[in-house]
Amino acid sequence: MLVELFNRVVMPQMKIWFGWKRGQGEEDRAAHWAECMQNLERFETELGQRQTAYFGGQDFPGWLDYMIWPWMERINIYPLVFQGETQLTYQSEKFPLLNTWMSKMKEDPAVVEYFLDDDTHAGFVKTIVTGTPNYDFLLNQ
Repeated sequence: MLVELFNRVVMPQMKIWFGWKRGQGEEDRAAHWAECMQNLERFETELGQRQTAYFGGQDFPGWLDYMIWPWMERINIYPLVFQGETQLTYQSEKFPLLNTWMSKMKEDPAVVEYFLDDDTHAGFVKTIVTGTPNYDFLLNQ
């Protein structure tokens, strides 16, 4: 199942979030990000094979779309969290179909209602990577 394969995109991001617990630094984050981007290629290919706007079909997002969306919503935050680490930039030129998919997802009513911008996501993740997670981050804004 594709949702299970998406763990190969998520897990490298989680290693970026929690790598500090193992003493990981910039080189480790770059390697994790490269792995994430490589695994994301499978989803670009899948959209191309399906020839649909969403993984769930042409007209509306489906279960897979909603399951992977939260991670894609955060895809641009890493250079904000780790200032100066430009190697953590989402390689949008490699993913034209996913970029279109993300644009369409941002128009979906369920996504619109709960959408958080990059600065908000980055602010929360910064609390995690510094070892002081603020799970009330949104309440304090």
